[in-house]
Amino acid sequence: METHKEHPASSAHESKRGGAHTFPERKADFVLIEDIHPPPRIELARERMLMCRLYLGLIRSINEDYGAAFAAQNDSSTFRTIGIYVFLRTVMCSPVGASKIATALKLPRVTVVRRLQEMVKQGYVERLGNAYVVTDKVNIPDLKNRLQRRIDMIVETAKKLSEVSRSA
Repeated sequence: METHKEHPASSAHESKRGGAHTFPERKADFVLIEDIHPPPRIELARERMLMCRLYLGLIRSINEDYGAAFAAQNDSSTFRTIGIYVFLRTVMCSPVGASKIATALKLPRVTVVRRLQEMVKQGYVERLGNAYVVTDKVNIPDLKNRLQRRIDMIVETAKKLSEVSRSA
């Protein structure tokens, strides 16, 4: 079995850094793509790196916007995903039931029901018969500026992805 130390990309990285096993310290999470040289063994590494940074940036902004209620969940990615899906269906004027959410997100129905109950208790979601919709609590302060930052993040990532695909 090949170890991290024996991998050619690791050896090249170590020789540049005098045998160190650590990655360079980064001051900002969103570094310029030119500054990063991913291991060649990872296919489409630059594109995937950009998508990861976008996804993490969007998750972080949601956590900042909605605070501890979302961040405190044991499986907060599931909690967020269900919340985002209910939000989507609400803005589509199509309230959705727990079974449809479970099917659409490929999650166990019992998990979906439990998370929906938590969202109801926290005031983010309400029941309408057998369906769920988001409440006005999703209208957070400074929403326009926060949304614009997300849009800028997406546009910047799209530009970088376009540059990478042209150079490939």
